[in-house]
Amino acid sequence: MKRIVAAAAACGLVLGLAGCSSSEDEPMVGGMTECTTPILTEAMEGLVGAQEGVELMSVDTVDCADGWAVVGAVIGDGQMGAPSSFVFQAQGQFWVPYDKANVCGTYNPDEPDAYPSDAEIPEALYVQGCLVG
Repeated sequence: MKRIVAAAAACGLVLGLAGCSSSEDEPMVGGMTECTTPILTEAMEGLVGAQEGVELMSVDTVDCADGWAVVGAVIGDGQMGAPSSFVFQAQGQFWVPYDKANVCGTYNPDEPDAYPSDAEIPEALYVQGCLVG
């Protein structure tokens, strides 16, 4: 249910920019985004650029699966930075950032590597998106 609500909300946000299709047979206006380092670096720049005094120092890894992406990046003040991972979902021609707390599911400390049944992020990205950085 969360995924449907999130998709509907995101669709509403980008309605004027990318268009939203009511049928899977109708193509999205503006096309679909691709999982490439330059495109996800641009998404990271937008995400980090919205925070005063914080800059994107490097994008080190980009991993994608099933319309989701995890970006391993270093963010900081330009002199000192911290490695972190960031989760995005492809929605039309955009990569939309997600709070890990909302898509990683319920972590079980008794089974630290187990994929949570309530996770929205694909299992292939769970470790690097939810357990690293």
